Amino acid sequence: MAHEEPGASPEELQLVNEELTIINGELTHRVEELTRATRDLKSFLESTRIATVFLDNELRVMNFTPAITQLLHLVETDTGRPITHIKARIPIEELYDDIRRVLRTLASAERELSALDGDTRYIVRILPYHSIDDVIAGVVITFIDVPAITRAEERQRLLLAELQHRVRNTLGVVRSIARRSAESATTVEEYASHLDGRLNAFARTQALVTRDPEGGVDLEYLVVEELLAYNAREGEQMQVSGPKVRFQPKAAETFALAIHELATNALKYGALSQPSGRIEIGWRIDESTEPAELVFEWRERSGPQVKPPPRKGFGTELLERTLAFEFKGLTSLAFDPPGLQCTIAIPLNKRTFHTPAMAD
Repeated sequence: MAHEEPGASPEELQLVNEELTIINGELTHRVEELTRATRDLKSFLESTRIATVFLDNELRVMNFTPAITQLLHLVETDTGRPITHIKARIPIEELYDDIRRVLRTLASAERELSALDGDTRYIVRILPYHSIDDVIAGVVITFIDVPAITRAEERQRLLLAELQHRVRNTLGVVRSIARRSAESATTVEEYASHLDGRLNAFARTQALVTRDPEGGVDLEYLVVEELLAYNAREGEQMQVSGPKVRFQPKAAETFALAIHELATNALKYGALSQPSGRIEIGWRIDESTEPAELVFEWRERSGPQVKPPPRKGFGTELLERTLAFEFKGLTSLAFDPPGLQCTIAIPLNKRTFHTPAMAD
């Protein structure tokens, strides 16, 4: 007598279907996680500048970074090929024993390796890596360019030395400003006011210098920044014109203080002390002299009648003596009734000016 296999009940089918749905959801989640991990790894490998290659336990290429192509002749289709079949610019065969030892002991290894041309040395690090199932799947090998590290360390050393040099110079300038401000002030309040203004002018110049340490400081920008600090209205109270000129950083610090003294005087006693006053600022290159000179002119108009000060203070000393000492320049001050006239002539040289045309 034949027996008929009993069929699954609807309840059992429903239960199986629910279990399959759960399993399918878990698999989908794992696939998504794996996809994200693969995408992240691909992005990392493409972005890193370190020459890196992944080998499996049989020393076959599994993955690599673009930077490794400078050492190994690898293309995308080489994935799965034994590393022993790949042409190289380094004696890769010297690493085989190290690789096998890392796979056997699971301890990382490091050594130096020279390129075949002998010009470049690399620090080679070999580490075991795990698969997604936490099984040793092979090794990852990185190649660090030793000369590149040396160059980076040398650059860091030079930058630190430059920073120390600039800090010493900055402190020297601040001490000088404080001392000379004290010598010319008659009251504590006057000293505090003058010192604050001069340090602010110095700080503004430092900000300009740090924006482009290698490019110098633009003269027009330096002048406009200083006058705007005194709320002078460009086009109304000040007119600025002249060819493109860039100061070396240290020279810019000194010249900015000169502009600050002129602007402070204009605000207290000159054109900027009245709404109708204006300042015409211009400069030109005078090639009739040897060497050629930058001629800077400051002319005040429509302000109160001016007269020479009863004594020479910090500002006058800076304009007449400091500029002459720092730049080998010449400053002339004329206290004309219509307004102060100041002309500064500075010889063009590489120590003072950054603009290549000036240096020539």
